[in-house]
Amino acid sequence: MSTAKKSLEISWLGLDGFLVVLYFIAVGVIYYAITAQNDWIVGQAIPYGIMITVTIIFINYLLIVLKFNKSQDKNL
Repeated sequence: MSTAKKSLEISWLGLDGFLVVLYFIAVGVIYYAITAQNDWIVGQAIPYGIMITVTIIFINYLLIVLKFNKSQDKNL
């Protein structure tokens, strides 16, 4: 019972904390870019930054799924 509960806890030093920090950074950069009327940040940096971040998170997810799948195959 304790292992299931422990796996549901938020790890602030892992991916969960990274996403929280990333949110505040993105909001700050977007706010600055809009108030400073900086078209390069709004049109180039933010879309590419979001694409790279989503790709990294997706690759991490795939690695977790593949690792889980390999451990399930060994149990058979």
